Order: sequence, then structure tokens, then C-alpha cells
Amino acid sequence: MAKLKTHSTRVVEIREQDYLLLLENSIKMEALKIAGIEKMAIYKAMEHILNNQHIDILIKPISTKYK
Repeated sequence: MAKLKTHSTRVVEIREQDYLLLLENSIKMEALKIAGIEKMAIYKAMEHILNNQHIDILIKPISTKYK
């Protein structure tokens, strides 16, 4: 869990396991960029979500029991 210590110093504490996961994901993302994923629609959708900081869910449940 990340925790902001103060507003003057922007230091965030994370567990070592979370840091290693972040590092691993960054390496994987760079490898995918080299492979050309930036041209794919899924990458463009991810960039849109990250840039606008929101997610739109535009689906309806297929059955009323899921409401």
C-alpha cells in the first residue's frame, strides 16, 4: 500500500515486492513497445485511460440477475 508522508516531500513507501512488480511490468511494456504494440488499438485504449484518468463502462448486463 502506498502512503504519502507529507505534502512538502512527495515520498511514497511501497513494499519491495510491489517495487519489483512495477519494475517487471515496466520492462515488459518497453519490450512490447519495441515489438510495435503502440500501433494496436489495445495500446491506444490504455493510453487514453491513463491520459484522461478515467474509465468508461458502456456495457449492459445480459441478465437481470446481474443488476
